[in-house]
Amino acid sequence: MANPVTILTNTKREHISNEEKAQREDARQAMFTHKELMSGPPEYFPEMAVKEWNRLVPILKQDLPLSEADYGMLVAYCLAFARVGAAEREIKNKGVFQKAANGARVANPAIRMQSNAMKDMKMAATALGMTMVERSRIALNNAKEKTPQDPFESLMANG
Repeated sequence: MANPVTILTNTKREHISNEEKAQREDARQAMFTHKELMSGPPEYFPEMAVKEWNRLVPILKQDLPLSEADYGMLVAYCLAFARVGAAEREIKNKGVFQKAANGARVANPAIRMQSNAMKDMKMAATALGMTMVERSRIALNNAKEKTPQDPFESLMANG
């Protein structure tokens, strides 16, 4: 969700025309016209994914125009979050290394599962604007858009 916000505010030029600013503002406002996310977590979710969903959705709704269009990405993030936890429990129970059939020490397969889940989590978090980098980009670009208050502006306008 953060990427459209970033694209609409990111400009390499220091100054943009009032018309372009208005177009960008209209586009940002249009992001809020999508149907608000009202769906809850899917029934098939494991308990850990449900807890993450219930923790995360209220936080995201405070800052972003979270809509039903984001549902799939939220599902992906929460499932990946649950898989990271499940893999960590498996690693704690069975250890980092296991013995193969031939007696050789091999890495616990849960390590690969956890690594893949972390990559999935990062991808979904980035798409939803949840990483520190994405949040800082949004904040920085929003700050660039705001023009500082000119103390002499009112004097000049009133003559």
